[in-house]
Amino acid sequence: MLVQLDKKDTAVLKGLAISAIVFHNFFHLVVPIHENEFSFDAGRFQVFLQYLVHPATAIQALFAFYGHFGVQIFIFLSAYGLTKTYWDGSEPWFSFMCSRIKKLYPMFGLVVLLWALLASMQMGPVDLIKQSGLEIVLMLAGFSTIFPGMGLPPVGPWWFIPFIMQFYLIWPLLRKLTKRFGWASLVVLSVICFIATYFLNPILAHWSITLAFTPIGRMRVICLGIIAARYPIRINAFLAIPAFAIMILGSEMHSWAHLSSLAIVTLALWVYGKLRPLLREFRSLEKIGNYSLAIFLLNGIVRVPFLTMATTPLLQLVMAIASAAVTLAISAFFHYLFESRPASSAAVARVRVAWRSGEPLDVPTD
Repeated sequence: MLVQLDKKDTAVLKGLAISAIVFHNFFHLVVPIHENEFSFDAGRFQVFLQYLVHPATAIQALFAFYGHFGVQIFIFLSAYGLTKTYWDGSEPWFSFMCSRIKKLYPMFGLVVLLWALLASMQMGPVDLIKQSGLEIVLMLAGFSTIFPGMGLPPVGPWWFIPFIMQFYLIWPLLRKLTKRFGWASLVVLSVICFIATYFLNPILAHWSITLAFTPIGRMRVICLGIIAARYPIRINAFLAIPAFAIMILGSEMHSWAHLSSLAIVTLALWVYGKLRPLLREFRSLEKIGNYSLAIFLLNGIVRVPFLTMATTPLLQLVMAIASAAVTLAISAFFHYLFESRPASSAAVARVRVAWRSGEPLDVPTD
């Protein structure tokens, strides 16, 4: 498969990725399976296998252990989309950042306000401010992920907002580097960031900080997205099969885990290429992809009452589907509330001449 994605492709991929993330966020809280995302423990894979072999818990196990990799798809699509849209643009950095803030923060701000109202009714506004006030302010400012103990905000998935704003912050530098030195410079940068992450994370762990919450720790997938958008990349079985092997090895062996993110994205793109004609026919996936920002922001809030009722394997499946359905319904309302405004003529013109892949929508997991 030659990696060339149009707007519908990105929407479908986002639909698949956000679905994996939502079910992961639910199931990893109701079954004793912990993913190797921000830390690694080889024993987690053995627990995963114990649940996987039982038909009643196999689905829960798969999403709980592997569903978080949906975030890697969003990171790839974000880098791919920015490259396609803004590569040759002359927009000043300040204007670019303002456009990103205007895209993300109106909906984000409303959801944070909704959460704050619900939380204040439970614990009181004073205690809420004392417990989470600074964390929320730093999260909204885009810096919470680099402060000790504040990487995961009160609603876990929201760590991705500071992450993506930091990515936007360095985007002009990545573009300038690539334009001057080509794709090889991105490979070198990925290696440098990997080495920095490898040696710094054990040190930063003493302050409850991990570079996995920052673009430095995710630079490999970011660079892959930029390279895929600028240079022809063909993914075939000779890449997909080793990628699958690395995914399995990286689940149990720490030395291979560092390559898991690249392997997952490679494998996902290959599988999508094989199923592309079929998947593009599912308009529901495309819709879910278009609602992915709202789904990401809301799923951590909506799932709470459903978690208490997920007491058996069957109820875990039923409650997960019910939680996802309610999240989707509310997200559709939020999406149309913020995205249905008439576009300006300048915006329409930019969309027509920009790129065929559509704007990236940036979403993660907790």
